[in-house]
Amino acid sequence: MELQSEIREALSDERFGRYLTACSNNVEKACTLYLWNMQVSSAFFPWLSVAEVVLRNRIHLALSTVHGSEWPWANGFERTLPQAKSHGFSLLEELQNTRKKHERGLQTGKVIADLKFAFWQQMLKKNQESPLWNRHLFTAFPNLDRTLSVRDNRETVYQRVDKIRELRNRIAHHEPIFNRDLKGHYQNIIKLIGICHSQEFIDWFKQGQQVGRQPLLEFFLSNKP
Repeated sequence: MELQSEIREALSDERFGRYLTACSNNVEKACTLYLWNMQVSSAFFPWLSVAEVVLRNRIHLALSTVHGSEWPWANGFERTLPQAKSHGFSLLEELQNTRKKHERGLQTGKVIADLKFAFWQQMLKKNQESPLWNRHLFTAFPNLDRTLSVRDNRETVYQRVDKIRELRNRIAHHEPIFNRDLKGHYQNIIKLIGICHSQEFIDWFKQGQQVGRQPLLEFFLSNKP
């Protein structure tokens, strides 16, 4: 079988067709773009990973301040969670189902690791302003703009996290991301980390991703076919 035909068969016409369309039906260019899409997706993973870890640890800090280190089992925290589902997701159900697995010894760290990304995003919604964020938003995110209101800052953080979630899901499902503002996504991740930690921390993480003179992700973003 001719290689180009085999590639199309392996990837499916529907999936590969998006790359062909973007490359004016030039198969060779579409193959190059497909490989670049995989490479840049892989290079995003360390940034998505550290963004999620940082986010959940900062929210954990705020929750611990209010409800103690065993907050997943605190009745006071549970009462702040809405009963209704939002877009098919329930904060309360997610908490209850996850903590059941770690009740022996009340292992908060394992609950934190197992909670879905959606849980942390939903914790940034308006309904948590009164019980949590009005007093502790700057505890969790110390580098926010303090000239802005809690509501405006919280909404900004929520939107940044939502953008990260959307990119994370597309990459996890092996979807094309070549047609997105990937430099904007990269800056959004850096800005989220930056409201939590110092530039020195960001530079340290960049160095860990470095190949040659620049971080791997920046290399791929600068060399899109």
